[in-house]
Amino acid sequence: MRRIILLFLLDVLISGAVAAWLYFTRGIDAALMTGLSIFVAFSPICLGLASLPIYIVRRRISKLGVKSNNPEALKTLTDINVVALPYNRVLTGGEYYITDLVPEGLNQPTLLAMAAGTETDAENILGRMIYDTAVARGLRLQPSKNFTEQAGCGVEATVSGTIMRVGNPAWLESLGVSISAKLRTKIDQLLVKGKTVLIVATGRVSRGLIALKDEVSDAAIKFLFALKTQNIETLLLTAQPKKMTSWFTKNFALDNIRTNLTPDGKAREVQIFRAKGKIVAVIGNDIHDLPALKSADVSFLLAGGSLQPSDDVKLDFEIPTLESFLAIRAAATKVAHVLKVNRWLALLSWVVLMPPAIMSALESPPIPFHPLAAVAGVTIFSVIILVNSLRTR
Repeated sequence: MRRIILLFLLDVLISGAVAAWLYFTRGIDAALMTGLSIFVAFSPICLGLASLPIYIVRRRISKLGVKSNNPEALKTLTDINVVALPYNRVLTGGEYYITDLVPEGLNQPTLLAMAAGTETDAENILGRMIYDTAVARGLRLQPSKNFTEQAGCGVEATVSGTIMRVGNPAWLESLGVSISAKLRTKIDQLLVKGKTVLIVATGRVSRGLIALKDEVSDAAIKFLFALKTQNIETLLLTAQPKKMTSWFTKNFALDNIRTNLTPDGKAREVQIFRAKGKIVAVIGNDIHDLPALKSADVSFLLAGGSLQPSDDVKLDFEIPTLESFLAIRAAATKVAHVLKVNRWLALLSWVVLMPPAIMSALESPPIPFHPLAAVAGVTIFSVIILVNSLRTR
């Protein structure tokens, strides 16, 4: 829109300057005829109509439940060659459940109650699942205070005067928490089965682990296969440990896997791919995905996660399902071709109409050119562009 306004102002400036010159040299009739001819011939009407397919497609994809916050992103979609997406609630169904409770020096209910008491104020899906499970089992939870949550790592709180932590093994080890050889062996066994493992620790001593599972989404498997058939690379961005890589490879058709990532680490991986000349789309639905989404060439907010659209979070597209991405890209591919033709038609209108309009400033122009001829020419090109744009419906 800004470009159209600038062209319109330039049109007014040029036609006004020519009209002023003719007014003082040949009179008001020549000034009006030539000034209007140049103004109409050089008007950005055709160029403005050239972008009409974008707005037609926006209405089309809105019927699929897709909200487009950035129409210009449709132009970039055809060049996408990498799709980055997280694991939790995108490749999985988002319905976590506890599969294993492995305590050390205490019983299972006590381990779960300790973890739930620490997770009382947690916002992440794993913490809420642990808390809700403990409440459903009627366990007595001790009050907590000084709660902090480190995105992609775990939580910490003071429970009954003791510092409690629940999080992934790598994070707790970085804080000096000691994990026994028995627990390490169990962690490896659970990870190769695709389970998410959280360690429960008091101070610097691990008290056991909790394993959770989220079933693989059939829709995600079909989506990844569809991307592969379109020669689009896939990039998995996850906080899960590297030892889950073999399980990811076994269950998903993924080209690139990046593990042990914090939210900022996910954004960094996206930036690395972009620095290699890749055009990257990121699909996410969790608050921890936001840095990566903001780093993408095109961002997609998938419904059903903890990240909700707001005035502060305006991503390019809001989609109800993964399959919506394929529908949008197919529409964008068609739009790109139509836009290219429309822009050539807009340029052709200037090539055809501008020379005779300018030459009409001569006392004896080789081709007589009336303002109505310019209007007719712009109208004809506008109709052609409009008809071509309707191909995207």
